[in-house]
Amino acid sequence: MSSNPSDISFNVYKVEFVGTPNHQAIYVETNPTASQTRGGNLYHVSGNLLHGMKYEIKTSYNPECSKIYIPRLTRKIGVIAQADLPRFVAECCEEVRPPPAQLSPDKKRLGLSHAFYRCGQWLEDVVDLAFAKGIFKNPQTVRRKAQREMCLKL
Repeated sequence: MSSNPSDISFNVYKVEFVGTPNHQAIYVETNPTASQTRGGNLYHVSGNLLHGMKYEIKTSYNPECSKIYIPRLTRKIGVIAQADLPRFVAECCEEVRPPPAQLSPDKKRLGLSHAFYRCGQWLEDVVDLAFAKGIFKNPQTVRRKAQREMCLKL
């Protein structure tokens, strides 16, 4: 593997944790061979419908170490170049607003005209934006491009 950061790509996953409904987050596996406490970065929003949510990054994180992680629901989303991680944070995660408060203290819905906007919807908006900006790439596309480049070198 090349040591040039522009040549290094990381797998991106949608991960879920037990909750009502399940908590969803984006996991970028920056070091797949690391120990159990240093595997990658978790990008998510946390909070609730009463107080609203805030965007957070958990670094040096491995979802498999969480007792509430649901491995069977993990889904690979795509890949991201190491050099694009700062763009992903600035242009996607920080660009999509976290879900606001959607319930009043007496549990009445604020803004009855739409469904609740939770962590899963925030995740989908961030993922869609990352693909639209070319920050996330489909893993098959990356593999085909690498194969073409290898053939051109022969």
